[in-house]
Amino acid sequence: MEYNLVIINLLTIGVLLMGLILTAIGLPGNVVIFVTALTYGYFEGFSHITYSVLLLILAAFLAGEAIEFVAGSLGAKKGNASRRAVWAAFLGGIAGGIIGTGMAPGIGSLLGAVAGAFASGFAAELSKTGDITKAGQVAKSIVIGQVLGIIAKLAIAFGMVILLISKLVWTG
Repeated sequence: MEYNLVIINLLTIGVLLMGLILTAIGLPGNVVIFVTALTYGYFEGFSHITYSVLLLILAAFLAGEAIEFVAGSLGAKKGNASRRAVWAAFLGGIAGGIIGTGMAPGIGSLLGAVAGAFASGFAAELSKTGDITKAGQVAKSIVIGQVLGIIAKLAIAFGMVILLISKLVWTG
């Protein structure tokens, strides 16, 4: 019985860490963390991961999403970015994060996301305005906003994971 708990907990920790990595590269890792908490709570009868803990995790998840959105939007607004540049930077950040993860998980994820967002935001703004200086300023502003948003969201994800790991049941 306890052997099964250890295996389940190790798998749970693995999925939670995967959620952190996904968050770092701009993918919905906090959703993975929340769903993992919900699933673990369900299977353990919500006695350790209680409804209160789930509400706290849900609130943290929603706060992380809001902070990331606001930070990215403020960065784009500061740079006077076109919608094309914002969307290109968003998609480029995801693609760059995935490529960077393949090269060097962790730091490669973040560096790839930043490089992808910058390059695609720059190219999109340049194609719209033809102004290389403006494209550079827009890309820089978008990236700064996105990076600050991802850092805040990642910090929230770390908090969620630490709380959930502290609630895991190790003995039957």
